[in-house]
Amino acid sequence: MAHTPSAAMGVSISRDELEKRLPYPILPNRPELVELYWRCWELAARMIRHGTPDNGFAPTYMDAAFGGNIFQWDTCFIAAFARYTREFLPVLPALDNFYGRQEPDGYIAREYRWENGAQLWAKRSGDSINPPLFAWAEWQCYRLHADAERLRRVWSHLDAYYGYLQSWHRLPNGLYWITDMGSGMDNTPRYGAGWIDLTCQQALNARMMAHIARELGDDEAAERYEAEHRSLRSSINTIMWDDEAGFYWDVDMAGLPMKAKTVASFWAILAEVASPDQVRRLVAHLQDPPTFWRAHPFPTLATDHHFYKPHGDYWLGAVWAPTNYMIIKGLRQAGHADFGREAALRHIEAIERVYRATGTVWENYRADEDAPGIPARPDFVGWTGCGPIALLLEEVIGVEVDAPSRTIRWSLREDGRFGVRRLPFGASTLDLEVDERGTVAVHCEMECTLDIDGTRGKGQWRLPPGNHRVHLE
Repeated sequence: MAHTPSAAMGVSISRDELEKRLPYPILPNRPELVELYWRCWELAARMIRHGTPDNGFAPTYMDAAFGGNIFQWDTCFIAAFARYTREFLPVLPALDNFYGRQEPDGYIAREYRWENGAQLWAKRSGDSINPPLFAWAEWQCYRLHADAERLRRVWSHLDAYYGYLQSWHRLPNGLYWITDMGSGMDNTPRYGAGWIDLTCQQALNARMMAHIARELGDDEAAERYEAEHRSLRSSINTIMWDDEAGFYWDVDMAGLPMKAKTVASFWAILAEVASPDQVRRLVAHLQDPPTFWRAHPFPTLATDHHFYKPHGDYWLGAVWAPTNYMIIKGLRQAGHADFGREAALRHIEAIERVYRATGTVWENYRADEDAPGIPARPDFVGWTGCGPIALLLEEVIGVEVDAPSRTIRWSLREDGRFGVRRLPFGASTLDLEVDERGTVAVHCEMECTLDIDGTRGKGQWRLPPGNHRVHLE
């Protein structure tokens, strides 16, 4: 019997069941965002698929919500929010689908067919790869669950993939090349030889590989990847930074700038390529209303570019969840957390208004009105869940979990009572709630350090397993 994607879908999971199993946000002052949060989980649960003998995919895995084929960078961004489900929604098998198809030279294709598991694009073409974010996705999952055994298992796949990109996508000047389709920004108006996003993504890749190697006790590999990061940072800042414009550009084969202002340049923040002063100047672009700071931030093409389309037209100006997540997490990492939180709220609230008007969540959005982009797929969770799920927990509620060090960092910038229950923390969960008076209630199943900062007060406590109440200074 022929298998079809719809026939291989998992059954719908009720909201009651989801609410019993997943992190439960406490935001009585923002009920509309909580409703959106749960709706996104419902849509995500519909994207559980089952592999077939023909395609050889995992028995159960999370799909990208895009027609049945599996996509590399979609899956990595889905992991950014699906990691909060533990094993309830199978995002790690979705990553394993790609590792299982890795070729001996390290190559992993950007897309594999649902029907038979075959790759779509010619190997070694610019269209054949995707942003190399596997190590970043694995590190984010590890920080939540502290599963060192998984890191050991996937290390060889990550290391080999890095080597493949070095061999086939690195230019003599140290930069990396790709195409618009390969970059994931399908119709972006960029035609350079050295691409700022792929080069920064490879720098991020090196940074994550160094972290993973240190965690696995491989100091030699860690030092090798740290040297890789330093080398890429030097090449990017020497060749691609425009000090007059305060911006990074793609470059042609002669190293001359190709001046299309897109969100691709902001990968330099998350990749720790930009200096504090360069970050400040990049943030000025993000805060600039004529270019990126729109009603719904951040359009993927600056709105003053002559190719910008108000209705989005995919990557000619639409707002996309993965690039917004990248920007906002980079802002927090680089010391601009308040602006990142403001952008996260603006992003989630815009998605919620469109959800209220249309009844669903979309693949992309318009920057200047409450409407989906044209074109945009509905019921897209998919990576659109990065905002209403991951950013709600991480930026609005403000919780950051570092399970390997048994540390919870909580940035209190919301008013009134709020918190979260059943937040994954290693092999256990924890509950956090602050009331109007600044008293924090904690339930933890293992010893942990609670580190609180923000507008409501600050403090640090070492807590044994059990129930606790602490008071902010």
